[in-house]
Parts: sequence; C-alpha cells; structure tokens
Amino acid sequence: MQRTTQPRMQVRRWSRWETVAQWILLVGAVALVAAVVVGIGLVIGYWVADIDRPEIYFWMYGSSIGVLLVGVALHGYARTRLTEARFADAQRTVGVIEEVIELPSDVDGNSTYDLTVRAELPGHTVLRRTIGWGSGDAGGPDESWIGRAIRIRHNTVDPESLHDAVFDGFPEADPR
Repeated sequence: MQRTTQPRMQVRRWSRWETVAQWILLVGAVALVAAVVVGIGLVIGYWVADIDRPEIYFWMYGSSIGVLLVGVALHGYARTRLTEARFADAQRTVGVIEEVIELPSDVDGNSTYDLTVRAELPGHTVLRRTIGWGSGDAGGPDESWIGRAIRIRHNTVDPESLHDAVFDGFPEADPR
C-alpha cells in the first residue's frame, strides 16, 4: 500500500516530538537523582551549621519533578499522535478474536491483555495480529470475548507481522 505524503510527514514530526520527550524524561530523571544526592549533602551541611532553609528543598525537588512530569505528559501525547499517524493510511479489516492473554499486572495491580486476532482477506490471505489492551478497564477482555468480531487497522498484509495493527473499534458498535 502506498502511503501518502501527509501521514509520512506527521510520522516524522511526532517521532521527533517523542524523541524530545524522551530527552526531557532523561533530564528530569537525572535532575531528580542529583537533587536527592545534593539534598542529602545539604541536610548534613545545614544540620552541622544549624541553618533552617526548607525552601531550597522545595525548589530542588519541585523543579526536577516538574521537568519529569512535563516529559511524561509530552511523551504520552506524542506517542498517541505517532501511533495515529503511523496508521492513518492503514487498511481496515474485520477479524475475530482467537485468544485473550492476560499479561502480568502493572504497578497499580491492573491487568493488561494481548488479543490475538485472525482476519481473512480476499485471496485467501489470513492475517494474525496481536492487539494490546490497556489496564484499568473494568469491562476489559475475558474468555467471553473469544469469537467476537473486532475491527483493526494494519499497514501490511504480511501474515506474520504480528504487531502491525491497532484497535479500530467493534463492527457491531459502529458499522462502516
């Protein structure tokens, strides 16, 4: 499938933003570690000199945590937009969920899932794709989802390109 110019430019743009966000995350993490180390030194030094200046700690920790949070927010936004751009020209296909795999829980104890999808294309090509399903969804997938129709977007028709797909809805909820 030939990709148009506009989505390719968007992929490049959002890829650069994702790289910038990763650098901001790195700077924020290094700043936080440095703030902890410097903070320990200041606690000892101020204790010896009998100085009480807590605002220094607020500025040190607050600014490093602020940079880290800006990096997290920008990375999340850029990653979402990058995924949208990568699949802007993608083919839409309706497949069937064959397997629901529960992955280890995330840090909050919420389960994440991989859905194995099988789709038949014209010409007897059978695609197998894996769709990641996020955590924190109370109505998330379970064994009852096996056999359910699901619409996906994919860029290739390579039968073994397992991760070349994103969720595009359920056909019964939004007929197209």
